[in-house]
Amino acid sequence: MSALVKISDIMTKDVFTVNIDDTIHKADEIMREENVRQVPVIDGKKFVGLITERTLMEYSLRRLYDFEDEFGEIGYNKINDFKKVMTTEVYLIYPEDSIKKAIELMIKKKVDCLPVVDWENNLVGIVTYYDMLLYVNKILNEQISKS
Repeated sequence: MSALVKISDIMTKDVFTVNIDDTIHKADEIMREENVRQVPVIDGKKFVGLITERTLMEYSLRRLYDFEDEFGEIGYNKINDFKKVMTTEVYLIYPEDSIKKAIELMIKKKVDCLPVVDWENNLVGIVTYYDMLLYVNKILNEQISKS
């Protein structure tokens, strides 16, 4: 496995996102329908934060957000009205960074994903532990087929 492989080679490029003016319900809907655990929040193309499945579950347990209340007032509030739902202190990575750097950062900071941004903070992808596992599996299968 080459540690010099770039993040751009393994990242998910078609990322499901919500806009800062979207509703909490929309983020929840995306997570459920697309089976993702994190949804980046953007303002235009700029990355501004991350909504995680864990955070929505915490809010649900505290009865601040009801997953089943499709027409309720709270679920349809805009994300920027609920700033605590969105994590803004997120570790980021660039497309030209190495997989090794991403793995080390994810292990050190104990995070499940790293949004991938360009130098102007535009969201260009996301790399998750699942992306890493797919890459490792590919390398292992290549090694098995060579032996």
